[in-house]
Amino acid sequence: MMLSRSTAKAAIGHGGGKSRLIPTTSTIHRLKSSGCPVTGPILKKIPTLSFVGSMIPKHSGLPVLQMSRQYKFNSELRQKFGEFIRFGIPGFGVGLHGHMYTIFDPNEMAKVVRSESAYPSDSSSSDGESHDYGLFDKGEGWKRHRTFLQTGMLDPVAARGFLPGIVLAAESASSVASLHSHNVNEYMNYTAFDMFCSFMFGKQMNTTSTSVSTDPTVKGENKENEQFVTAALGVFEKTNAMNLFPLEFLMAKFFP
Repeated sequence: MMLSRSTAKAAIGHGGGKSRLIPTTSTIHRLKSSGCPVTGPILKKIPTLSFVGSMIPKHSGLPVLQMSRQYKFNSELRQKFGEFIRFGIPGFGVGLHGHMYTIFDPNEMAKVVRSESAYPSDSSSSDGESHDYGLFDKGEGWKRHRTFLQTGMLDPVAARGFLPGIVLAAESASSVASLHSHNVNEYMNYTAFDMFCSFMFGKQMNTTSTSVSTDPTVKGENKENEQFVTAALGVFEKTNAMNLFPLEFLMAKFFP
């Protein structure tokens, strides 16, 4: 789970009682010397360099970062450095070193979320112009859309209506998981699409199973749904590339 700089400051702050969340190494030493009990993971700072962050594995010790192995990357990162780390990815992180914070323990992350303000990343300011970016908005605009969706998603009465469909979609996807062993990322994308459509439209798309079906009739009936999933993934891939800085393209080419 990635933390913004402001969120990380809240996470590593310390004080008396329950307000202390995730102390840094220096804070740990001070607490130990004062006789106070220490809880929470210790922050591990991975070496960084200006402009390239931690993207040179021989210098930082960071696992190789490639989109094709992002799941393995996170697992290796946790095994090597622990539950709470700071490393550098320029363009995504903050400053010349691209500092980012990652926490893997969901219980500790819950404490961070509860310590935040009413807006994500303490972002309640406005640039003075009128925009409406929906869930990608900031401040009050974001909160308005999020509250509207949350009422229909998390209300227990509403949940009883759509959860059985999501469970059914997940069960259908699980039954063909072994047939997607060659591309787990694609399998997760199809599964997410089926579960989302069940929730949003009340319809079972079954693209996870039909995409590996050998029955031409079944594939023909669900052809448009599979094309939509493929197109949606293509859009995300292209937009992610468009959001990269030229420096990040150079790092991907010369520092794999």
